[in-house]
Amino acid sequence: MLTDLGAFRTEYSSDANDIAAEFYNPCLGESLAYDRITGFFSSTIFHLTWRALGRFVLSNAGHMRLLCSPRLSERDAEGLLYGYQARDDESLSQKLCDELDEMLRSPRGDTARLMAALIAAGRLDVRLARVAEIAPAQTKRMFHDKVGLFFDDAGNTVGFRGSMNESFLGLSTLGHVESIDVWPSWEGGRDAERVRNATARFDRLWSGGIRGVEVFALPEAVSQEIERVAEGVNLEDLLQRLGNQSTSREQIVRAPAVGGIELRAHQRRAAAAWQENGLRGLLSHATGSGKTVTGLYCAQVMIEQGLTPIFVVPSNLLLDQWARQVKELLGCRVVLCGAGNDRWSSSGLVRAALEQRSPAVPYAVIAVLNSAVTPAFRSQVRPLASRVGVVVDEVHRIGSPQARGILQWLEAPARLGLSATPERANDPEGTKLTFDYFGGIVDRYTLADALEDDVLAPYVYEPSWVSLNDHEQEDWERLTTQIRRLYAMSQGASGADGHSDRLKMKLIERSRIAKGAAAKIPKAAEIIAGTYRPDAGQKWLVYCDDQDQLRSMRDALKDRGIPSWEYHSQMAGSSESTLRLFESNGGIIVAIKCLDEGVDIPSATHALILSSSRNPREFIQRRGRILRRSFGKTIATLQDVLVLPESVTPDDPTISLVFGELARALQFAEWSLSRNTVSRLEKKWVDLGLPLRQLDEIRMAGIEVDDDVDG
Repeated sequence: MLTDLGAFRTEYSSDANDIAAEFYNPCLGESLAYDRITGFFSSTIFHLTWRALGRFVLSNAGHMRLLCSPRLSERDAEGLLYGYQARDDESLSQKLCDELDEMLRSPRGDTARLMAALIAAGRLDVRLARVAEIAPAQTKRMFHDKVGLFFDDAGNTVGFRGSMNESFLGLSTLGHVESIDVWPSWEGGRDAERVRNATARFDRLWSGGIRGVEVFALPEAVSQEIERVAEGVNLEDLLQRLGNQSTSREQIVRAPAVGGIELRAHQRRAAAAWQENGLRGLLSHATGSGKTVTGLYCAQVMIEQGLTPIFVVPSNLLLDQWARQVKELLGCRVVLCGAGNDRWSSSGLVRAALEQRSPAVPYAVIAVLNSAVTPAFRSQVRPLASRVGVVVDEVHRIGSPQARGILQWLEAPARLGLSATPERANDPEGTKLTFDYFGGIVDRYTLADALEDDVLAPYVYEPSWVSLNDHEQEDWERLTTQIRRLYAMSQGASGADGHSDRLKMKLIERSRIAKGAAAKIPKAAEIIAGTYRPDAGQKWLVYCDDQDQLRSMRDALKDRGIPSWEYHSQMAGSSESTLRLFESNGGIIVAIKCLDEGVDIPSATHALILSSSRNPREFIQRRGRILRRSFGKTIATLQDVLVLPESVTPDDPTISLVFGELARALQFAEWSLSRNTVSRLEKKWVDLGLPLRQLDEIRMAGIEVDDDVDG
């Protein structure tokens, strides 16, 4: 009985206790039932529990119920979710079965086989839960705090709650520092009340009886595959073999993972390339492919090397997102610089964090780029730069004229830059400075790679087109004449005396004519009115160029009886609240550029682009934003409103507009599911009076615009 184990500590912490040996295994061995809510499950936990698990299963005929709230960024969790959501979809069930087969072929295959055998024998039930924003706060806390309940045959219960996941790294003394609070039912008082409440709530969760929580069982095809894998398996022999395996705890820990998330193959390859390059390099990875997790893993390596990671991010919102991830997955104490966090500049907090030698809990500094380039930041970091590892998100930003000075003084021994497109468009100087500082690109992972690996969702691309009105056409032609003259002057002997800068400004001014073309608004409203289905839970992102276009777009939707939210850095309300409402309820967000870089909205199903861009980075980021995998999203839809004339001649001033719009459209169409879209674009090209062979000569080109990072 559980009462035979004696008195329990009120709290166990992995930096002072062996939680597996002192608490978990003794309780499991005395129990006949175990209920667990965990954020992450890995069968590698069986390496630590096999003896107690053997007693639980073989002697006690025990039964385990595992309720997971999976991390959506992890490939296995994604595959499971798709399987649960579409349990009658043969292709998705096959994918899940393939993943099970991959686990069985891994060096830790016996633990995966044991998991399958436990499920097939009826000793383990696994269900997944999706927790919506409307779920009660107490329910959310059960998932956040990871509750467990051990039951014996005398009616005694031991409950616990804490940061520990149901995985090797969660339970092992070699993992991160984890802690749990323990409450035995026989102690009475508040402990007994906690046990009663947790037990009742778990039962309601398991049966799907709590508002805001969807619970999914195993799809039939996967259940059959698990039974096939487990056929002929003797549980006792398998448990004994697991105990006799030579695989050590250290070998398991070395499986590349951060915060319980095992790296995907492309992330492992990238991290290895970075390490082989002397802890330096740029990762050119497609938007949505998990750059953040890769960056956090590399930061973990920096910490193991005795360095303090400094994360440099382009915006206030990304500061908050990185802070949450760093705390959760790295377990660091965080010093924030920027976004209203100003104490660091006068109190010396950054310097104090860098001066710590082997602290029990490591420090990390996270700074918005605008703060990182200030003299106050430099004065605290520069004297201690040899103790620093730097991780720069959206690394192309750091090569701008306003920011590149940091590359001259931040002599960090470990350096990592992350971006879908590290190259700066039409800025060879900024690109060279960035590449020289980080040591070049050490790994590429393209959109094609991510789609092939099922890391990103497949997508449908549907372009439409409108024309400039007479006034816009006149402005375009006027600016084109000026651009031609300035280009000629910039190529002459006097090209260095400001003509290049004026040329760049004129190019930007002209590009904004296409971005803000008046005909785009009614066309976009027509598309949304004919396509948007709120009852289907659709989530739309509409990209605008500026505040005027945003207001016009929202007004046009309102006139058609379609509600929308606005999203930009200067908005009156809370941007985070807007995103939470969007996640929970669906709808339409009309946004400006601030959604381009790093903001996570993986559940978005549709995007409509009004803000035409010839900068390859902007449209790559926008495409990646909509292709992130999420529960319930099997295919993404990308709508694009282009600006194209009815006809054009080779010397027409609008020829560059045609090239820019169709270059972007062809990039989007190339990897979409809509193969006829390429044919439509080719037909439009021919209808414009242009030779088809010239279409092959189109190349991405553009101007790097370093707007305010919170713009």
